[in-house]
Amino acid sequence: MSVPNDRELNPQPLPPNPPPDGPRKSASPLIWILLLIALLAFGWYFYNQRSTVTPPVETLPPPTTDAMTPGPDTSAEREPAKRTAAAKPAKPEPKPKMVDRDPRPLAQAQPEYPAAAFRAGEEGTVIVRADVDVNGNASNVEVAKRSGSRDLDRAARDAVRKWRFEPAMKNGKAVAATVQVPVEFKLERQ
Repeated sequence: MSVPNDRELNPQPLPPNPPPDGPRKSASPLIWILLLIALLAFGWYFYNQRSTVTPPVETLPPPTTDAMTPGPDTSAEREPAKRTAAAKPAKPEPKPKMVDRDPRPLAQAQPEYPAAAFRAGEEGTVIVRADVDVNGNASNVEVAKRSGSRDLDRAARDAVRKWRFEPAMKNGKAVAATVQVPVEFKLERQ
């Protein structure tokens, strides 16, 4: 036989139930978030349905030339002309071709062969870089590749300063650009 202990004989009372007028637990935040997402999706659906339905746009044929010509107003005479104009689609006007190109020399003054270089028998090709403005004038002329002779380099630079160029074209308009031109110095052997 077992002896009952105090706990078994005196069980602890259960806590009382909260009063019905007390604070109530609200619905889970997850349910509110789901409800908000559903409302947003519903509104987005109706917004997209409304924006895809557009009223049809009525296209009008281009005006005929008969309506522009002065003269007696006889609708019966103009009616066949309207039908033929509406039957033939108008051809789009051709767009002008936009040619892009670099500047090109037009008037090339031949450089004078420097006397010192001539006596020394110096030859070579000088590459000269120049900025060409929209009017075809050269500026900021400098030697890009030397020939090996200061006299030839200086003569080539001075000659290119006097040259006239056809300006560069970009989108059908003359623009300033940089060009490199070769100037050759060659002695004629006899």
